[in-house]
Amino acid sequence: MIVVSDTGPLIALAKVNCLSRLKHLFGQIYIPPAVYRELLAKIGPEAKRLDDALAEFITVTAAPPVPLKVDTATARLGSGERQAVALAYERGALLLIDDRQGRSAARRLGIMVSGVVGVLLQAKAAGLVSSIRALLDEMRFQGYWLSDEVITATIQQAGENDD
Repeated sequence: MIVVSDTGPLIALAKVNCLSRLKHLFGQIYIPPAVYRELLAKIGPEAKRLDDALAEFITVTAAPPVPLKVDTATARLGSGERQAVALAYERGALLLIDDRQGRSAARRLGIMVSGVVGVLLQAKAAGLVSSIRALLDEMRFQGYWLSDEVITATIQQAGENDD
């Protein structure tokens, strides 16, 4: 399966030192240049983790020509989201994206989407993480925004509501 990522899920996973889970789950991850530029702006412990992942399994890919319907659907998105959606559309790829408007635009274009929560649920099912609750709490502590509703639903889906 081809997987394209927007910036958000990569940063969130880097904050909790779980980027390698992407490699275990998907092998290679593709990002467009705008996402790469956003990742380069990161500082703190996640910057080194992102650099390591870029050297190992995240590949920067040229932004494809954007068909009119993709351009129209993504007109209100930032450049990283726009390029990630366009790349996923061109490649028929799964798109990792947490931005609500970006997810909506991608779905309207028929692109399969997942986000950091979906990755963590897959990682738990594969035995790559033991507690999603702890990782979500740490993401929030590190400044990655997740709503209470998303966290509650995820903990229930992961079967951790009695922990």
